[in-house]
Amino acid sequence: MSKARTSKALIVFGILLAIGVITTVVFLCISEKNPAYLDYMLLSFGAVSLVGVCFQIYIKEVVVKEKWSEIPLVGKAIWWFIFTTNSLNFIDQFMTAFIFR
Repeated sequence: MSKARTSKALIVFGILLAIGVITTVVFLCISEKNPAYLDYMLLSFGAVSLVGVCFQIYIKEVVVKEKWSEIPLVGKAIWWFIFTTNSLNFIDQFMTAFIFR
């Protein structure tokens, strides 16, 4: 993949992540005065985790590709740890927002 397409994709992921973080903080501030916005904050936080998971999949499958076998075991373990925690956080936030409330 060319450098220009890769950098555009990184910019898009960065913008999505920034939008998600900003909306999470805004809904958190609003939910202190009106608890009805707490569900929106949880959904926004879950969306940030989803963007993180998508970004990690993009990095592994598009950027790293065949060089994944050259990455040291510690790097792979860190990648899988971050991937797993982001995935579980996404599932937890959406279950809390939709099922447990």
